Amino acid sequence: MNFKEIQFAGTPDKSYIPDDINLKLPENNKLPTDQLHFLLYIPWEEKYINFVPQEFRNLFNKVLPYLHFRTTDVHTAISLGFLDEFIGKFPNTSINRTVVAVSLILHDSGWSKMSEEEIADSLGVKGLVLTEKAVGPKEKHAAESVKIAKEVLGSDDYGLKLTQNEMDLIYNAVLFHDKPEMVTEASGSIPIEVKLLVDLDHFWSFTHENFWQDTIRKGVLPKMYLQNLSKDLDKYFVTDEGKKMAANLLAQRVEEVSELKNI
Repeated sequence: MNFKEIQFAGTPDKSYIPDDINLKLPENNKLPTDQLHFLLYIPWEEKYINFVPQEFRNLFNKVLPYLHFRTTDVHTAISLGFLDEFIGKFPNTSINRTVVAVSLILHDSGWSKMSEEEIADSLGVKGLVLTEKAVGPKEKHAAESVKIAKEVLGSDDYGLKLTQNEMDLIYNAVLFHDKPEMVTEASGSIPIEVKLLVDLDHFWSFTHENFWQDTIRKGVLPKMYLQNLSKDLDKYFVTDEGKKMAANLLAQRVEEVSELKNI
């Protein structure tokens, strides 16, 4: 793997990311220079649509304008690429695949309603555990995502033939997708679809794209970020199957970081 050097105020000196990771800043941003790294994002490319199962692409494309913030578009598409593999880990469990997929498409749409300052605050962490400053934006974006979900699904279900009960389950899943500890504590009363959304969403932190993006956005060295992800993994996922998949992704990132030794 080849790496390139990248430097932003507020990030470690001599930071490196793989050549295939392209980071950009929003135009006309207003944050102070030493906070701009929080706004870095991976720009959307049409190749990412290939991660989205065919039957959900009409809905995804409808929601896509709400996802061009905080790399949410790339995140959502890549996370959908794990959908069937992850559901396959539960062969003896009845799972509404459509509810999980639709929830995933809509879960982060609320970032489109957030300010640059709120987005920056949400990323001011060195691992996965939220700081007090990050909690507010995280909760607000989930509530805004529910509003958008109701607007979108209230006008058209894009051929998915959703029942009212399914839509209500989607709204609840979206609302609680960033509360893994709460979902774990109430495990017996939480639908499996909500649990799967939490874990599918959180795989993103362990992917090639987001791991390297976040070393720059969060201003943390790759080796330290590996340690932080490893430490936080158990509480970040609600199913044993999710924890195992995340651990496998983390092992891949360990291999990538080991290649930095030659630089």
